Amino acid sequence: MRYSIQSTSAEEIKSEGAKNVRSTANVGLIFADLTDLQVEALRKRGIVVTVVPKVKADVSPPVPIAATPLYTPQEFTFAAGLDELRTLTEPPLLGERFIVAVLDTGIRETHEGISGRVINRYNYTNSPMPDVFDHGTGVCSVILAVAPNCSIINMKVIGDGGEGTEEEVVGALDDCITLADTDPGNAPSVINLSLGSEDIGDPDTPMRVACRAVMDRGIWVIAAAGNGGPIPSTITSPACEKYVVAVGSATYEPFAVSSFSSRGPTKEGIDKPDIVFFGENVILASSKSDTANVASSGTSFSCPFATGCAILYQEAALKWSNLDFPSGPPPGYYIGTVNFLPVEEVIDLHLINACYKPPDASVAKDNNYGYGIPLGTLIMNIVKAEPGLDFSSLLMGVMAIGMMGVMMKAVKK
Repeated sequence: MRYSIQSTSAEEIKSEGAKNVRSTANVGLIFADLTDLQVEALRKRGIVVTVVPKVKADVSPPVPIAATPLYTPQEFTFAAGLDELRTLTEPPLLGERFIVAVLDTGIRETHEGISGRVINRYNYTNSPMPDVFDHGTGVCSVILAVAPNCSIINMKVIGDGGEGTEEEVVGALDDCITLADTDPGNAPSVINLSLGSEDIGDPDTPMRVACRAVMDRGIWVIAAAGNGGPIPSTITSPACEKYVVAVGSATYEPFAVSSFSSRGPTKEGIDKPDIVFFGENVILASSKSDTANVASSGTSFSCPFATGCAILYQEAALKWSNLDFPSGPPPGYYIGTVNFLPVEEVIDLHLINACYKPPDASVAKDNNYGYGIPLGTLIMNIVKAEPGLDFSSLLMGVMAIGMMGVMMKAVKK
């Protein structure tokens, strides 16, 4: 059986007779095939040994699509007030020079809604690179609807059957850290994970360990909450990790949590999701051809709306800081380690003041809506009305706009 191992070296694992040993460069994990006796021997020495869980693309739940209103990502972007957000600066906010890593089933890079935006690709699976499962292409199209000028790193971590293991995901996350450390000009500032495995309440599972290592580099991780609702405690991993931004799904009209959207608390008692976004009946780019589209629902597709907005947030913070780089910004400037708010501060301190929920929902974070949907246009107007903003105070206001500002029809006056 395949295991992840912490707190030791590959040499020690090999000395135990382990097979197919693989080390990560940055996250402190080793993967190996172990027998039950080998596992027992390692654990007796205080070494953390964990079964490598399976991971799945966060596939659409059985929501009827026929005879319901369908919405393009651009329509949701407009409904969310993100077109108005883009006018916060001149030139407008479009995600220029920012990079998103999409860890998914691959991407049809030649699709008309994606062509020219993928700058690099990696395959961690035994399947060919194309998006046969038809999932990552749609996810990518949503990100580019929100931040059309951002660049994409295509990281295939899930095979053509829609499944993989956390080992493949960890490999991609580890490579994101390597890029941040060795080639920051081509490293992501945000990672999109429209995938998940079962939350077993163990913080030492490989994907959660790797996500924490990524966030330590200042790279934001945004993950789908899962499609296990309305049953409580169905948030998937790594969305269950405290400072991974967990994104649930909401209906557009009327505004409410989607019935399928996973609810908290997590197995460790953490209130999740963190936020919700529109995730039903979205028209997505399909991998079937360069012009094909498909309608779908799921937290897979509310998640990339938040990812695109995270890019707009970082761009807004950069431009509103009034920094000028005559020769261009230094390498790595667009990675979160340099100038941007820690995601911990965003989740713990700011979202409660930026979010909307229906009047009958708790004002505090709950296990259905999280903090709710942040009102991007409202926050933008507050920031614009404040004279003499310095960089730090700007960030406190703008982060909610850029990360996930949403203005919905249900709260228009």
